[in-house]
Amino acid sequence: MENNIIEMHDTWLAVNSIVGCTNGCKYCFLQATGDNLNKPKVLVTPEEAITKLFKSKYYNSTIPVCLLPNTDPFLNQNNIKYVTALIDHLATKEVKNPLILITKCFIPDEFIAKIHFLMQKGMQFVIYLSYSGLGKKYEPNINYDDIKSNFKRLHENNIPIIHYFRPFIPENSDPKKIEEILNFVSQYTKVSVTTGLALRKDFIDKIDFWDVTKDRKEECLKAISLWPEQAYNYLFEDYHHSQNNFQTNSCALAETLKRPSPGYYGTTECEKYNHCSKEQRALCASFKNQNLDIKEKLHNLLVRLNIDTEHIEVIIEDNGILIKNADIKAGDASYLTFALGKKVTIDKKRDDDNVFNSSFTNSKYLIIK
Repeated sequence: MENNIIEMHDTWLAVNSIVGCTNGCKYCFLQATGDNLNKPKVLVTPEEAITKLFKSKYYNSTIPVCLLPNTDPFLNQNNIKYVTALIDHLATKEVKNPLILITKCFIPDEFIAKIHFLMQKGMQFVIYLSYSGLGKKYEPNINYDDIKSNFKRLHENNIPIIHYFRPFIPENSDPKKIEEILNFVSQYTKVSVTTGLALRKDFIDKIDFWDVTKDRKEECLKAISLWPEQAYNYLFEDYHHSQNNFQTNSCALAETLKRPSPGYYGTTECEKYNHCSKEQRALCASFKNQNLDIKEKLHNLLVRLNIDTEHIEVIIEDNGILIKNADIKAGDASYLTFALGKKVTIDKKRDDDNVFNSSFTNSKYLIIK
């Protein structure tokens, strides 16, 4: 990565200027560094974080920016004060980027009023509310009444919400329970993102609630995520709920922002895993293949990213671009997808690229019976 403060993820640019959380969720990736039960650490000031954002090689004004995904921005008063300062700095810059916040904690009324005001001034916000029905065994310090209150109060203020339904493990995979949660959230948002248990080599050994992570460790590490068969079948094989349900986060965000999803139309994800609205599918279809000079533009972007193009092989197909033999990271593939409007996949993930697997890294789901 360019640095550990600004990272290019699959769906957005992440501003990681605070690390640490005391929520103690049993599936949390912060277990890799022991920060899942630690008081949040401020790595740089809000001003320095925004400076780094704008200096990132990945930054452009169309890519969503996620603020503080390595903590919960509403975990405590210090985090709330910090994220407010981040937003104030971005407001002074009149940023056009959609700003993303992800939380399981109570969002204060005054913060909701603030972003409601800024939205009236033209800024874009989307709030991801994590609500998965896992209970205190897996999320010991989460107040579910607070999450439900967030849904209601954000909706009342016309602030866009995406329901984060993750991770699916055997305990929350009963179809009746899934439907109960979808019935609740669909009162406040029509968009849910559903994901299985995503793993990385630096914290898989901390997962002690699903034996498959030890019995089939290598398969787990190659997968995008693990899916209990019962939940997978309900959500993707025989889905009938009115809620727009997405496996691809970028597509869920595009539906919420009412803009084309960058490069996913016609892909396997589009056709099999994403249940979007008819209007969104038509929007993506109209956008597809508008870029006619894609090969030249790709070359120029690779040069800009300082990627050696001498020995790479580029295969351009109707539903995406595959890059082989390249010294390229998953974040680069995500950035190229945004820049080109066509999905870019690398043939394999670099050994030193310790990110979650995704379709960008040519990975697949692992369905557990």
